[in-house]
Amino acid sequence: MQEEQINPIDKMFAYNLWANTELIKLCSNLADEQLETEMAGVFGRIQPTLVHIIRAEGGYLNRLTGARPWADDLDWDNMPMSELLAKAQLSGNQFIAIASQVDPATRHDVEVQGKSYRFYNWTVLLQALYHGIEHRTQIKILLTQLGVEHPELAAWDYMDSLSS
Repeated sequence: MQEEQINPIDKMFAYNLWANTELIKLCSNLADEQLETEMAGVFGRIQPTLVHIIRAEGGYLNRLTGARPWADDLDWDNMPMSELLAKAQLSGNQFIAIASQVDPATRHDVEVQGKSYRFYNWTVLLQALYHGIEHRTQIKILLTQLGVEHPELAAWDYMDSLSS
């Protein structure tokens, strides 16, 4: 029997999708007041931070493929959690499909507010993973402050979820 070939990049983005999904599912059960809680030291409130994570994934996909996974005119500020979850699954699955296929050496030269930046596809992939981990951690801090038990989102927890 032949073992399944494992592509580590695909697995990293499968983890990212799983972690986003777990956190959005939990947060969809929170009261509006909980979603609007603010605290110094984190990006912002829970709902807008989740939106920021998923919306940024669309931007990273756009950089890598030349197309966003959704229309540009979405009302992100009023998006129900169920729709945000659908967007997270869409972008997450697109990352799994393309992450190991993009040329890591493709260079991007961009100008933002008069300053030039140069980066590569490998940087975009790394940033997509880092960005999600950073903001999910901030949301977990907010949940802890609210007394809400949050999901464990470490790589070990992802591995455990695969065998359940």
